[in-house]
Amino acid sequence: MPVITVGPVPELLEQPLIPPPLHGLNPRTIMGKTAWDEARRRVYRKYGFTCAACGVNGRDAFPMTRLEAHERFRVDYPARTMELIGMEPVCPACHAFVHGGLLEIRLHSGQVSRALGRRILEHGIGVLGRIGGTVPQAADHLCTRLGVRHALRVASPPPPTPWSGWRLLWEGRAYPSPYPAEADWRRAMRDA
Repeated sequence: MPVITVGPVPELLEQPLIPPPLHGLNPRTIMGKTAWDEARRRVYRKYGFTCAACGVNGRDAFPMTRLEAHERFRVDYPARTMELIGMEPVCPACHAFVHGGLLEIRLHSGQVSRALGRRILEHGIGVLGRIGGTVPQAADHLCTRLGVRHALRVASPPPPTPWSGWRLLWEGRAYPSPYPAEADWRRAMRDA
């Protein structure tokens, strides 16, 4: 597989939030560990072992010296669908930034310190600052909470949609939400 020599694509950090009815439903859980590991290794090689968002080599990444595979989705709120449109390697800091809701949970549970949380947010803001990007709402909320200032635009909130009927579209199939009702999702998040 040839290495792609594109510059960093900071826009990857602007991905919309994963709709709560689809939390935990993604290609890696559908594929299984072996197939997922093969797919992510292909993506790492394809991008020359660098973060597709900020350009750092995996050996120089923080808070861990490695890359992670990030699935990029198109979210259609009126249709209640989320479609996989790409997969790229990202450093752990960029990955934590784009998944601000998960970062907030990890901060709240003590898995991530406030100092590391600020460093991750400053990293993401710096990457988006290169292009005058838009900060996802979850990241902006954490910036306010942790005292990280920025002058970038903040993403608009998603439109309100009913809980039921959400589907993940991937490889010609539609996968329904694993949570029939919001109460099921809340219970799962509490138990996580």
